[in-house]
Amino acid sequence: MSGLLALLKALLGIPGAIGALLRVLWRLLGSLFHRVPERAGRLDKAAKTHCVPIEDPAMVTPDPLIYSQYDLMAHGLAVTWDNPDFGIFKDGLKVDSHDLAKNTTYDVVVRVWNASTDCPVVLMPVHLSYLEFGIGTTSHPIATKHADVGVKGGVNNPAYVEFAWQTPPVDGHYCLQALLAPASDLNYGNNLGQHNTDVVEAHSPATFSFPLRNATDKEHRYQFEMDGFEVQARPCRDGEAGQGKHAPVGRNPGLPAGWTVDLTPPVVGLAPGMTAAITATITPPSTFVGDQVVNIHAFYSENHTDRLAGGVSVTVTKKP
Repeated sequence: MSGLLALLKALLGIPGAIGALLRVLWRLLGSLFHRVPERAGRLDKAAKTHCVPIEDPAMVTPDPLIYSQYDLMAHGLAVTWDNPDFGIFKDGLKVDSHDLAKNTTYDVVVRVWNASTDCPVVLMPVHLSYLEFGIGTTSHPIATKHADVGVKGGVNNPAYVEFAWQTPPVDGHYCLQALLAPASDLNYGNNLGQHNTDVVEAHSPATFSFPLRNATDKEHRYQFEMDGFEVQARPCRDGEAGQGKHAPVGRNPGLPAGWTVDLTPPVVGLAPGMTAAITATITPPSTFVGDQVVNIHAFYSENHTDRLAGGVSVTVTKKP
């Protein structure tokens, strides 16, 4: 103790020693109880959570999409099952899906878009399959190709993915389905598109049938909506500026004036995996001549919400 007192007396005799000692102690306490702010640079880009998300502005995400009836209907918009992003060709000529021959090879072209303005799509798998004409029918894989899609407003957007498809060896009417499978996507809901069409002649009335299958794991009661919605191609004229887009059409815009569609049965309950045959009787006005698309959509209720099961589009024709 006497030695410590002697050291303290010696320090007191040195001018400024006490002040220096207090400053050292203050800095030591400050380092223990106060965090020194990090300098600007890479350190300030650390994640704010322990999940380590990438929050740097340089990280961008693509938004590939196709004309997706399920996504559009979920947003309250009218849809057609005559998908504008599908094309079927034979020897370079476009073929209607209702004119396909059995055991014949066709070229199927799928148009793919990217809504992102700052991130392209690279080597995205595109799965093509065919189904029996109807609603909820079983999908059969055809092939998978990979697609690169540029940014919105840039080159290679849309991109076109070409498949060779040999139709089944038995007569029948089939529809096509394309599924985009990106590794990353801003909206995975608009990656499934279906092309499901037929043509019937109006022999006053026009009649056709299609299967409805319950593709879920629960029993459901199905009901239908019908309309005459068609995707209208916006004209492109050289030198014309400021063209406006067509206003979106809300769900169930109804049938054209004078048209009726009767379904038998109008409502059907199905257990999982069960199928019912639905017959549609379409009656046009007596003065009708030409072509008219009729869309039939099937819904079931789940958690007090209408769920789209699928649909078909049929073109009714009548010659003069």
